Amino acid sequence: MITKDLNKKIITYTTIAYAITWLIAFFIIQLYKIGRLSVYQLNFYHSFAAIGPTFGALIATYMFYGNEGLRKLLTKIKLPSLDKKTVLIVVSPLLFFFLGALIFPIVKSEFYNFKNFANSNWSSWNVVIVWLLPILTYSIFEEIGWRGFLLPHLQEKYTAFKSTVILFVIWAFWHIPFFFYRFDFSLGISIGFFFGLFIGTIIMTSIYNSSRGFLIPAMLFHFLNNFCSGFDKEIIVAVLSTGFVFVAIFIYKRYGKENLSEIARTRNYLAKKELKTTA
Repeated sequence: MITKDLNKKIITYTTIAYAITWLIAFFIIQLYKIGRLSVYQLNFYHSFAAIGPTFGALIATYMFYGNEGLRKLLTKIKLPSLDKKTVLIVVSPLLFFFLGALIFPIVKSEFYNFKNFANSNWSSWNVVIVWLLPILTYSIFEEIGWRGFLLPHLQEKYTAFKSTVILFVIWAFWHIPFFFYRFDFSLGISIGFFFGLFIGTIIMTSIYNSSRGFLIPAMLFHFLNNFCSGFDKEIIVAVLSTGFVFVAIFIYKRYGKENLSEIARTRNYLAKKELKTTA
């Protein structure tokens, strides 16, 4: 009975999150194809597709837990006190970014030119907004859904690692519309993207559990990763990706698959009564 109830909540949330994001994404794709949107407008409206996971979380929470559940969900959007290791993991994208900038001249025989990047990608405030807006919206609105609702429900029934694997699969398929206009559809890049997403999911589960279920640390890591990755798609991204693999390995070996953190995994905090769980 408990399993069926949890599955119903997970499926309901996932369906709503997919429906909203995919509806927005495929709608703007069609507008672009018929010439109603420019590339600039397409990238701007892409930011709004991020709301799917958040709306899924809000609607599913209200359906199953009412106003009290919504209150509990919203109280998770804050920054708790964190231990030093978790802080280091949260800001690791910045550390790997600077390491990548140091390695860049070794590989390319020239220093990374931030001025050239700014001239190409930040030519006006409008362009800066369109570049930055998706980084901001996806880091916020995805986390309210994936970590705020879906992960604690999965961890009610499964270990942190198994929950991470399931979340990764759901999260990965959610990205499919973006391959039609945002990402490269080549096999190599697709494999790299989904492998990186899996590694990132492990890290963010650890951050989430280490933060006792509060969301801003995961949002901050998500934002910093996307922000730092936006500057260079070769050397810096390679250093970021490699660094994250080592972080994920450290997390798995240091904390184990049960919680992926020193603190016990956060389970379904939205329910009025604790559910009986199995690992």
